[in-house]
Amino acid sequence: MKSVERTSDGAGDGTPDWECYRCDRDVAPQRLFRITTEPPASLSQDYQTAERFCCLDCAAGMNLSEFSEQLKARARRGENSATK
Repeated sequence: MKSVERTSDGAGDGTPDWECYRCDRDVAPQRLFRITTEPPASLSQDYQTAERFCCLDCAAGMNLSEFSEQLKARARRGENSATK
């Protein structure tokens, strides 16, 4: 296998792919969903906040499209999601 630099005579890709934590597929960083979970106060002694990245297919498999639709609706109404 040849590196990107050797096959394209260039400096290579400036943004290496990352892996989806669910399917281990290599995905460009700008195409990954960032999933952050925070335990409720009653469980915070036993669990910590976690952050993972997943691909579009895995996000769809977790039904994250529902959140996407809510955000799109807010954007269409001109609402700021940070204040809601």
